[in-house]
Amino acid sequence: MLEHGRDITAAVMRSDIAITNNLVSRLREYWYVAAYASKLRKRPLARTILGVPLVLFRQADGTAVALIDRCAHRNMALSRGRVWEGQVECPYHGWRYNGQGQCVAIPSMPDGAGSPVDVRIQSFPTAEKDGFVWVYMGSRDPAQAPRPLPHYGDSEWTTFRMKTRFAANALACLENFLDCPHTVYVHTTWFRSRQAKEVRARVRRHHDGVDVEFFDEREAKSVVSRLLFPSGGKLIHTDRFLMPTTSRVDYSFGSDRHFIITSQCTPVSESETEVYTVITFRFGRIGALVRLFFAPLARRIIQQDVKILRAHSEQLRRFEEARFTLVKSDLVGPHIWDLWQRAGGDGNGGPASAGEAEESEREVILRF
Repeated sequence: MLEHGRDITAAVMRSDIAITNNLVSRLREYWYVAAYASKLRKRPLARTILGVPLVLFRQADGTAVALIDRCAHRNMALSRGRVWEGQVECPYHGWRYNGQGQCVAIPSMPDGAGSPVDVRIQSFPTAEKDGFVWVYMGSRDPAQAPRPLPHYGDSEWTTFRMKTRFAANALACLENFLDCPHTVYVHTTWFRSRQAKEVRARVRRHHDGVDVEFFDEREAKSVVSRLLFPSGGKLIHTDRFLMPTTSRVDYSFGSDRHFIITSQCTPVSESETEVYTVITFRFGRIGALVRLFFAPLARRIIQQDVKILRAHSEQLRRFEEARFTLVKSDLVGPHIWDLWQRAGGDGNGGPASAGEAEESEREVILRF
């Protein structure tokens, strides 16, 4: 059944609901991007994921590893120390730990002997893929490797990356990245104009994500359209959410003009998110040239999102409990929230109930 977005009364799905701020930290049985692989060199790196302080470093064989960022001796941050022969050394008393979190040296002991007892700190599974270091934050063994990025490293595609810190929670970031109506107001003239048009959208919900396919979308009068999109070309636009915190947006005008924006959202805490954006595009033989102006343009647009989400977060802090009204044109956000509730609903932060989410499909008409 077609649900018409202009009929606001009929379009209201649920009004005046509260969205709690303590669910993100329960999404632990997943991989998250911790750093660019190229940034992890001779010194340890400090990172925080889901509120957990981590230290990243490379072992002697070059393998990336992640430990809790605290020495078992006096709780000093290991990330302030150094890497010595593939082990991380505490800057306070020199205790050293291997990649499994085992303390292997206590210099103050006789002959600088290794740990006389089984002193160990928590370690986390890591993986390097597509230029990133990923960390698995769960208590179980990972069921699968991190998802590959589309066309990453493909010689016929051009790629650039951005890392952006948002003063907002991961839900707000994901909903923003997959929300078309806000672009009319936040990115006026840059991405879309205020000359809104009706667009038909098909929303497909599955057990670990949401796909949105748009129809009848016409070229917008904007800077991005004039520079990158061919005039009169047929646009194929899809938005995707993948559990737990990945968004993907595709704009295609045929085999030689295709843009993919993938955002890996790493929750630092309930109120901050590190977003690793990968923009991969196919633009014929001049892809490298297009990148010269596309990259700064993309950074300018994403800074507009940074600004509006910061203001949004400040507004939420003014009220003891945030209340929201969800309407039919909120295509993806309500599904993200529901999938997160299911994934974190077993009490252990695991995805045990995620598969219970019902498959569904609906069509909506909205304006942007």
